[in-house]
Amino acid sequence: MKKELANEINITKTKTEANIEITIPPDLFWFKGHFPTQPLLPGVTQLNWAINYARKLFNPNLSIVSIEVIKFQSPILPNDNLKLTLIWDEVNQKLKFTYSFIHSNNKIASTGRLTLCQ
Repeated sequence: MKKELANEINITKTKTEANIEITIPPDLFWFKGHFPTQPLLPGVTQLNWAINYARKLFNPNLSIVSIEVIKFQSPILPNDNLKLTLIWDEVNQKLKFTYSFIHSNNKIASTGRLTLCQ
């Protein structure tokens, strides 16, 4: 069985915000071919995980309408420890996400703002 998800360490949640601490396992399916000499977590995987956690923690019927902005600022490597922060604005149907490194003074790996619908 192929491993497609990060290892969850801890999840805290309010009605509008969630913080998910994860570790990136070196045997993730997503690392195959991306890249052979230095595996990097693809941006599409980061986006997919943010949407899947929004469905899991805020509303299982959410679908993506558009990507307003997305920035990949630092590569995510095998064995990295990250915090994924989700901020859900239900009125405007906006999801903000931030991946930050837990052990590097919360250095930002990536951020994005999405429009979702139910």
